[in-house]
Amino acid sequence: MRSLLTVVVPIYNVERYLAECLASLAGQTYRDLDIVLVDDGSTDASAAVAQEWTAQDPRFRLLRQANQGLGAARNAGIRTATGDYLAFVDSDDVLPPYAFEVLVGALERSGSDFASGNVALWTSRGLRQSPLHRGTHRHTRLGVRLSDQRNLVYDRLACNKVFRRSFWEKHGLRFPEGVRYEDIPVTIPAYALAGAVDVIDLPVYYWRQREAGSEQSISQRQMEISNLVDRFAAVDSASRALAGLGDVAMKNWYDETALQSDLRMFLDLLPDVDVAYRDRFLELAGDFLSRVDDHQVINRLVPRLRVAWRLARLRQMPDLLAVVAASRGGATPPVLRGRRGTYLRLPLLDADHPELPRALYRIPGGLRTQVHDLQWRGGGLRLRGSAYDAAKGARRPWSSPRLLWLREISGRRRGVLLPTFSRRTNQVPSSVPYGWSGFSVVVDPRRLRRRNEWVEGEWAFNVAVLGSGRRLLGIGDGLPTLPARWVDEGVRIVPEVRNRQLRLRVERPRVWVTSLRFADGDLIVEGGAAQRPVAAALSLCAVRGVTWRSYPVRPVPDGTAWSARIPLDDLVDGSGLPGRRIIPGEAGQGWRVCYRDGEDEPLDLPFAPGCPDVRETVRDVELIAQCSDDDTFCLRALPPGPLASQAALARDGSLSLSGELPAGWHADGADLALVLRAGQPADPAIEPEPDRVVPIRTTADGQWSVRVELDGASALAAGDWQLLYRSAAEADLVDLRCRTAARRALPSDVSRRGRRLQLAAADWGRLLLRVGSGRN
Repeated sequence: MRSLLTVVVPIYNVERYLAECLASLAGQTYRDLDIVLVDDGSTDASAAVAQEWTAQDPRFRLLRQANQGLGAARNAGIRTATGDYLAFVDSDDVLPPYAFEVLVGALERSGSDFASGNVALWTSRGLRQSPLHRGTHRHTRLGVRLSDQRNLVYDRLACNKVFRRSFWEKHGLRFPEGVRYEDIPVTIPAYALAGAVDVIDLPVYYWRQREAGSEQSISQRQMEISNLVDRFAAVDSASRALAGLGDVAMKNWYDETALQSDLRMFLDLLPDVDVAYRDRFLELAGDFLSRVDDHQVINRLVPRLRVAWRLARLRQMPDLLAVVAASRGGATPPVLRGRRGTYLRLPLLDADHPELPRALYRIPGGLRTQVHDLQWRGGGLRLRGSAYDAAKGARRPWSSPRLLWLREISGRRRGVLLPTFSRRTNQVPSSVPYGWSGFSVVVDPRRLRRRNEWVEGEWAFNVAVLGSGRRLLGIGDGLPTLPARWVDEGVRIVPEVRNRQLRLRVERPRVWVTSLRFADGDLIVEGGAAQRPVAAALSLCAVRGVTWRSYPVRPVPDGTAWSARIPLDDLVDGSGLPGRRIIPGEAGQGWRVCYRDGEDEPLDLPFAPGCPDVRETVRDVELIAQCSDDDTFCLRALPPGPLASQAALARDGSLSLSGELPAGWHADGADLALVLRAGQPADPAIEPEPDRVVPIRTTADGQWSVRVELDGASALAAGDWQLLYRSAAEADLVDLRCRTAARRALPSDVSRRGRRLQLAAADWGRLLLRVGSGRN
C-alpha cells in the first residue's frame, strides 16, 4: 500500500459544482486517499450531494459544522487527518486525474517538504494558463528553496500543493479564520520554512473563475471595503511572518510582489470608489508601508508605482487619484527627456514636491531584449526580436545600433558573429519610442562546427547596443517551443530556454528511436545506440525526474540496436480517461519516455530522421506515440478524434487542415466540425469573440479535411485562437492535435492586408492560430 493522502474539501452552498469536484477526486489515478468533506453549514443541497459520495466510496467521509468560514472548515478537516500527506481542494474546482500521482510521486522521489504544481484557470471557454503561475512553474525543479527561486512568492494558492503532514505539524501551520484570502498567510511562510520544495510544470489544479452574470463578479467584490480589509490583513500577516524568521531579503521580495500585484489592484480602483473606501485604503496602506523598506522595495518598482505608493504613505489622496487616473489600465503617459535621463510625465513631476524627488519618475535605463519569433527556415534558424535601451528608446533605424553573436557557454571557443538587420516592430508598446528596436537574423548551424567537425556544446546568444552594454538574449512568454533539427548524421541542434534566455545546444545523442508499432496489446519501441546497451530500461515520467513505470530494454544480438515493449493496458489504466469529460485546453495524460542505463540520469529519446508517430485506440482511449514539444519521445492518452497530418496557411489567407480519423469514425452523417475559439479577454466585462464553426469533410476511407477563409468578411479579430473540434452538435469540445510531421512544418505564416496570420504548434501537441496586425 502506498502512502495515504488526506484531502480536505470545505463545502458551503456549492450544490451546482460539487459533484464535478468530487468526481475528479474519485477519478484520481493515485487511489490511496482519505477525503474529508467538511460541510460548513450549507443551506442548499450540498450536504446531500456529499453524503451520496460517502455512501458509494469508502474513501470519502463527511464532517458537519455551523457556518464558520473557509479557514475554520479547513482547520476542522486537518484535525481529523490520518494521511502521511495533506492536500486541500476547493469544492467548485476540479483536478486532472494525474494530479496527486504526480505531486506525491515527486515528494517520494525528492524527500521535499511539499510539492506545488502548475495551475490552469477554468472558465466556460475552457482552460488557460494562470498568469500567477506562468513564471513560477515554467519548468519542473525538484528540491528547490525559496532563496533559489524567489518568484515562488507569487504562488499563493494552497490547493495546488501536497504537503508532508510532518512538515505541517512541525511548524504549527494553520489557516486564519473569519477572513478571506486564507491561503496567503499559510503558503508564503511555508515556502520560507521549507527545507526544499518540488515545483511541477504540469497543471495539477483547474481553478474555476466565476463569471459575471451567474454570480457576483470579481471586480464587484474588490470594491467591497471588507474585501480590501481582508486582503491587506492577509498580505500583512505573510509579511510579518517572514520578518519574524529574520530573513530581511525574503521579506523584501514578498513586499515588492505584494505592492505590484495583490495590493496594486486596490490602488487602481481608487478613482471609482467612495470616500469611505478611500479613507480605509489610506489607513491600511499607510500602516503596511510603514514597515516597507524604501530603498530595497519602493525604489525597485516601476515609476508609476513608486510615486503612487509614496503618495499613499503620505495619505495625500487628491494627488494619488491624479497619478492613478493618468497611468492605470495600461495607459502610457508621455515621457520627458532631460540631460540626466528619461522621465515618466506623471502629475507632480514638476511640482518640486519634497517627498517626491524627480528620481522617482525616472525610467530606468539598461538593455532590454526579447525574441518575438523563432522558426526553422530552409537550413537555417530565423530569429526576430527587439533590443533597446529602456530609457533611450529606438526612434530611428540608426538610433539603436546592435551586434548579435553566439558564444559557447564554456568559453573555450571564439564567438560567432551573426549578420543582423534592423526592422520596425510594434511588439514593444510604450510611450518611449521603441519602433526601430526590431532586428532579424538567420543562424546557419554549420557555423557552430570547429574545423568542419561537430563538437557537443551549448551556445548562448549575446546582444549589444551602442552605449548600453551587452546581455544574453531573452525570450517572451508566448513563444512556442521550437523542435530540434538533425543537421548531420548523428548530430542535432536543440533550441532551448534556460532562465528565460535562448540557447542552442549541439548534441550527439547516445540513444534514439528508429521505429514504433503496436502488436499483441503492446507498443513495441525499437531504437539504436552509440554503444551496445547493457541492463537498460525505458522509464515513463509524467514530469521530468519522477518515474511512473519502467520497462526492460532488450539488446538486439550482435549490434547496438535495442527494443522494448510497453503494455497498452498500463497506459489506459494510468490515464484516468475512460468515461471522463475533457475540458478544452486540457493537456490529457502524457508521459515522457526516457532511456535509463544504470544509475545515470535518464536520457531523452529523440526520434531518428524519418521515424513516424503511431496511434491506437484501446478501450475508448486513443494512445499516440510521437515527439513531444521539445522533440523527444512521449506518449499521450486522449479521447479518440481527428489528428492533423497537414496544417498550413495559404497566401490567400485561408487555413487548410487535413488528416485521418480513428477506425470507426468515418460513418456517414457524422456531425464533425472544426471550432475556432478566441482567448478569454483580460477584462471580464468584455464579451469574448463568438466561436467560428466550420464543418469538416470526411471520406469513406477515414480521411478528413477542412478549409477556413480568414480574409475579407471572414477575417477573425486580433488575438490567439484555439483550434478545437466537436464530433456532434451537443458534444464537448476537444483540442485538435497534430502529428509530428505537421508540427515540424510549423509555424506557417502569411500577411494579408496589413494583418499577420500565424499557425503555430502550442504546448501538448495542440494548434494555435495567431491573428495580428501591422508589423511584428
